This record gives sequence, structure tokens and C-alpha cells, in this order.
Amino acid sequence: MDVDLVAVAILGNAGGVVTALTVAYMASQNRDRPGALSYGLLALVGSVWCVIAITQLLADTPGAATAAHALDRIIAAQVVALWVVFALIYTGRREWLSPLRLAAIVLASNAYVLLLLTAPIHGLVETTVLPVAQRGATLFVVRRGAVYAVQSAVGYVLLVFGYALLVEFLFESRNVYRKQTAAIVAGAGLPLAVSVAHSTGLTLHPGLDFTPIAFSLNTALVGWALFEDDSLSVTQLSGDGLVDDLPDPVIALNDERVVVDFNAAAASVLDHPAPVGNTIDDVAPGLVEQIDRGEVFTFGEPFTYYNPRTTEITDQFGEERGRLVVLRDVTGQQRRQERLEALQSATQQFIGAETAESIAEMAVEFATAVLDQNAAGVFLERDERLEPMVVSEAVDEQVDDDLLTASPDDRSDSALWETYERGEARTVSLEGDGVGALRAALMLPLGSHGVLAIGTTGDGDFATEDRRYAEVLAQTTQVALDQVERERELRQSRGSVKRRREQIEFFNGVLRHSLHNAMVVIRGRAEHVRDDVPPSKRRHLDSIVTWCGRLTDMSETIRDINNTVTASEAERLEVVDLDVTVQRSVQSIRAEYECPSIECELSGDYYVQANKLLEEVLLSILRNAIDHNDTATPTVTVSVQEASDWLQLRIADDGPGISDELKTTVFERGLTPDQTAGGFGIYFVSVMMDLYNGKLWFEDNEPTGTVAVLEFQQASAAEFEAANRPHEVGGDAGIETGH
Repeated sequence: MDVDLVAVAILGNAGGVVTALTVAYMASQNRDRPGALSYGLLALVGSVWCVIAITQLLADTPGAATAAHALDRIIAAQVVALWVVFALIYTGRREWLSPLRLAAIVLASNAYVLLLLTAPIHGLVETTVLPVAQRGATLFVVRRGAVYAVQSAVGYVLLVFGYALLVEFLFESRNVYRKQTAAIVAGAGLPLAVSVAHSTGLTLHPGLDFTPIAFSLNTALVGWALFEDDSLSVTQLSGDGLVDDLPDPVIALNDERVVVDFNAAAASVLDHPAPVGNTIDDVAPGLVEQIDRGEVFTFGEPFTYYNPRTTEITDQFGEERGRLVVLRDVTGQQRRQERLEALQSATQQFIGAETAESIAEMAVEFATAVLDQNAAGVFLERDERLEPMVVSEAVDEQVDDDLLTASPDDRSDSALWETYERGEARTVSLEGDGVGALRAALMLPLGSHGVLAIGTTGDGDFATEDRRYAEVLAQTTQVALDQVERERELRQSRGSVKRRREQIEFFNGVLRHSLHNAMVVIRGRAEHVRDDVPPSKRRHLDSIVTWCGRLTDMSETIRDINNTVTASEAERLEVVDLDVTVQRSVQSIRAEYECPSIECELSGDYYVQANKLLEEVLLSILRNAIDHNDTATPTVTVSVQEASDWLQLRIADDGPGISDELKTTVFERGLTPDQTAGGFGIYFVSVMMDLYNGKLWFEDNEPTGTVAVLEFQQASAAEFEAANRPHEVGGDAGIETGH
């Protein structure tokens, strides 16, 4: 019986249209599925491809066949490009789709289309349409030429590239959709094979291209895998995620909390004949709530404790598609947990201990109560001898007194002294007289303080766990003893510092008092002889009086500096009006120097954390800027720049500038006066800025000169007003004083 090939092809393409449109609709309803939207668009374009294939089969003139061929190539090119895009998105490589790469994919797949549409201009592509009669069917066939062959090769490269991405993803460990991916890979091979067969002439008729029909069949298979078959949604993990003989129960759940896999150890916990495919709530009611709490819980067998650990199962897009739950059996750890809690409690007590004896008492109490050993003792070094500070009742009753002390003379036969001297924990046998029923002892060094000894009446071996806790106890005891020792030394050091401070304050006070009295005497004598000095010589007396005033002021400044250095931060810092301080400093400099030009560029009200010595700080910087300036009229500019919570006061001059080396060494105390215009001035500024919690540095000024940058912590006007507001005494009730 003869088969109408054209009718079969038309019916197949019509079915392909329906199938592709159905898959496109399903994709729009399942947008959360991996690659759903990109494949939905691919299916939609595929439906159009089938429609055009029908148009080609029905073409009855060469012109209609040529137009249908152009449309066929346009849509086929989009199918190739969308296939690559889908493969990249589905395999989790969305970041590869940059605008430039996407444009390259589209251009590569559409190169022939562009040449075909512009053929009348350049003539590179010639399409000859001829009717061909074969197997009872007469169809128009387009002879395409070499350019089409090259473009076909490019298209196959792109198709194989997308196919290879899917094959590679099929075997990746992060792929939780292996069965789904396998279905897509299997389906994608059909249209690729049919297309190759048509391109090489292995078809029933050269005018019949069954590639769109094959693509629609592939669309149906992929749509079913992506959107319908839940068994392909999350691959069972037993092959690579679970180990059947793992002692801890392991359960794999999908995003709907349905059990998809479990190991042998979980079978007894779940206690269900067929857990797979059922929700965890139906299989083991209450288990998921315990798991979600993330805390140790009992489940199943009495006195069996589990500690749940949950790991998300994510797909190639980072979306959660399920959970892998591991129930660690921690029944044997409960005792250890109790010991840890007891040790933590003991550590807190150690921190609050004030004497070595109280620390020793706590160490012995912990060793006997928690480590289940009734014999323990702490032996501390005193005058090159180890002596018992605290021992348990069992030690006091069973061990001879002469065995409770040790010295360098006993190193050959004293395990206590050998442990102390070597600083290494050791287990020693106590077989022999003088130790009662004790069989062995674990001796642990306490640094330079002594030894912690724990005895046992057992078989002489200490369990690894007991030894570990004993070592932690010894370390905690040593730290506590170190702390007590440091606090004792600190108290002594504080007392020494306090005495030194009192001595310095005394001698500074005597020095300032003597200097002040001397200046008063010198100033008085200068004024006394003023009338006896010729007017031409009285300028010397004026200089003496001026310097007396300066030295008196300097002594007060030194007093303020001393108070600032020795004060706490709360006592040292106050809110200072920067504008007022700068203006006052500038006025003092203008009165002190005759020629400088000083410009202030302060555009607002600024307040900083400093104290009353800030004016002396600014004067030191301004004097330094002027004294180092070699111009006829030195120019200094003062400005303020805000930097978040900080204020930068910038003092710029037009002098010769300073070298990069001097910018870093100018703050050192040992610089000579000719380097810093007095040396002490800049060192004083750096010390004060440090006490203000600020910073000081130098920058180059343009075109010449230096910029001194002083960075302060910014304060607010409200803080300034609060600090300078008169304190109210007694409130309203205190106003009426009973006059």
C-alpha cells in the first residue's frame, strides 16, 4: 500500500504544533522549575517551526517555496540559539550569558539568515528552487550552496555544545536531577540525528524535513520530564549521598518533606514498612518538629538521644530542593556533656577565685566529683619544694605524709617532682606501701606553680576521655593560678606607679612654685630699677618682664600637660568650640608676629573632643609654619574639612616644605630645635593629639609649602551646651531658701 508521505508530514507537524504549544503553556505554569521559562520559549518557537514546515509542504510555486525556505531558516536559527541558552541555564551556568556572549550566540546561529535576507545586495547566497518527484510525491527542493553548508556546520557545533553541557551535567555531583537530565539528553538526541540525516540526504524525499516533527517529539519528552513526572524531580541519593552501613540514621527528603531515600540505620527509627514516597509526618509523626528544633532529642528506643544535622539539597541554581537529615546517636555523649557543663561551671568559679588555696580546693572538688576519682591533690611549689595545698580525704587517709612533699633531692624517686621539672603529664604506678588501695596516679603539671595529681583504685589505666578532661582541668587551674599571680603583681605595680606619680606631682609642684616666685622677684627687681635705667636701655627691662610672663605661663601649661597625661580619658576630654579656639590662636599669632598673612576659612560651627590645651597645640603648629617660612610675607591658611565623625583642621603654609623623611620623623622627641623650630613644639602636638584620640600628619601643599592636618573626634553643639550649662542645685525646691 502506497503511503502519502506529504500527508504524514503535514499531520506530524500539526501534532508538533499542539505538543509544543502545550509544553510552552506548562512551562508558564511551572516557572520555578529549573530552565522552565527558557525551554517554554524554545517550545513556542518550535511550534512556529512546525507551522512553517507545513507551509513548505503546501507551497505550489517556486516563489512560495523560496519564501517558506527563508522563514524556515529564520526559525531554525532561533531554535539553535535558544537550545544553547536553555542548556546553559539548566546546567546552572546563567552567569555565562553576558550580553556580549549572548549576542555572539545569536549572531553565530543567524549568520546564514542575514546573508540570505541580504542576498540581492551582495549575491553571496543563491537559492535555486526545483521541483523533485520521488516516491510518488512532487515537492519543491531548495539548492543551497557552500555558504549554507558552512552555516549548517556552525549550527551543529552549537547544538553539540549544548548537548555536551547536558551530558557533563548529568554526571556532576551537584546535579540532583540526574534522571530528569538523562531524559532530556535522550530526547535531545532525536532531532539532532534526524537533522543530520536530512542534511546528508538520508531521507525518503529531499523535500521532506522531519526535523521539526522530531523536535516536537523531543519537546513532549522534555516537558514530561520537567513538569509532570515527580519521580524525576529529586534524584534518590543512595548512590552517592548515603552509606547503607553508616551507623547513624540518614534520611533524604524532597522540598515537600516526602521521604525519597534512607539508610539501614534509619529503618528502625522510621519503623514504617514503605517510607519512600510518604511524607515524614506520616512515616514518623513528630520527628520533623524535633529535627527543625535542631536540639538533642529522644526518639524511638528509650534513652536513645539524637542530635539532628540538616543539610540542604540544592539544585544547580542554588534553590533548595530537599534536605538530607543525619541523626547522630549521642547517647554516649550525655555523660560527657554533663562533665563539660560541670567544667564550665568550675571555670567560672576559677575566674572569680582570689587565692591559690581556693583554686586548689575547686580543682580537687572537680576531680573527685566529676571524674569519679576520690583521690586528688594540688601540690604547689614553695621555696623549691612541692607541698600539698589541698588534698582529698582519700589521699589524706591513705597516703603517707612523707610522700606528699617533693624537692630536687627527690627527683630520682619522686614522680611529683619529675612531673613538675619536665612539665609533661604522665601516668605512674603506685604499687607499694604508703598509698593504700591506690593503684595509679595521673600527674599533670601546672606550669611554674606545681602539679595536679589524680589517683585511681582501678586497674591503673585512665580512659582517654578521662585523661582529656583531667588535662583541661589542669590547664584551667594553671590559668587561674596565673591570674592570681598577675593580679598580685599588678597590685604591687599599681602601688609603685601611684607612689611615682605622687613623687612627680610633688617635685613638679615645687618646681612651678619656685619658678613662679623667682619670676615675681625678677619682674619686681626689673620694675624697681626702671627709673634708674636710661630710656634707651629700658627695652632690655621690657624683654625681662615679657620673658618672666612667658615662663610663668609655661609653668602653668606644663602643669596642665602633666594633668592631661596622667588623667583618665573621661577626665582628659571635653567638648571644645573649635571656631573660637582657632580665632583666639590666630589673634595671638598676629600679635606675636608682624608680617604673616593668616587666612581663616571656617564656614560653620565646629566642636571637637579636646581640652583647654588645644589653643597651645594650634599655636605650636602656627609658629612652626611661620618660623620655617623663608618668604618675605609668610601666608598661612586655616580651614576645616569634615570626614564622617571626624573633623580635619588643615593648616597650610607657602614655605619651602619638608622632606618625606622628615614627615615621618618630625614627631620624634629627639629631633634638634633647628629641624622643628624648637623641636619640642611638634612633639608636644603629637603627644596631645594622641591623648585626644586624634591624628596628626603632614602633606605637601601646592605649589609649595606644607599642610599640617589635625584630625579630631567631632562633637555636637548640643554636647557643648550641655557641658557648659550651669548645674542646677536642688531644682525648684531649692530656690526658696527660707529668707
